[in-house]
Amino acid sequence: MKIKSALSMGLVLTGLIVGGFTYTNTLKAEASSWHKESPKIARGTWTDKYKYPKGAMYDVLYISKNLFVFDDNDPHLSNLKYKKVGLNAYKFKGYEFELGKTVTDSGKWYFISKHHVRVSRLGYKFNLYK
Repeated sequence: MKIKSALSMGLVLTGLIVGGFTYTNTLKAEASSWHKESPKIARGTWTDKYKYPKGAMYDVLYISKNLFVFDDNDPHLSNLKYKKVGLNAYKFKGYEFELGKTVTDSGKWYFISKHHVRVSRLGYKFNLYK
């Protein structure tokens, strides 16, 4: 009787050890990756509703399927890609013609609703509306 219980205990321990090694050696997927185009919630023309003087630093944002245009002073990104970095929060990257290379936009874009986006960019926080 003692031999059977010792043998079954040994088998259980062996199973747990092998199972533990198998669990720790499994590959883990990356949480988020870059996706082509822009998310549907982001597409459209966004403005600040002129709560600031017209022509202020951040006036108009235009996002289409493959183009990201933010102000006349900022670079325009084509071949747009996005990465989800939180709940309704995105980062964008694309090809900047002036530099001749792919760049990542410095801001985080929080889409509160279909008509409201909160932007955290270059130390500034502001809201844009459709």
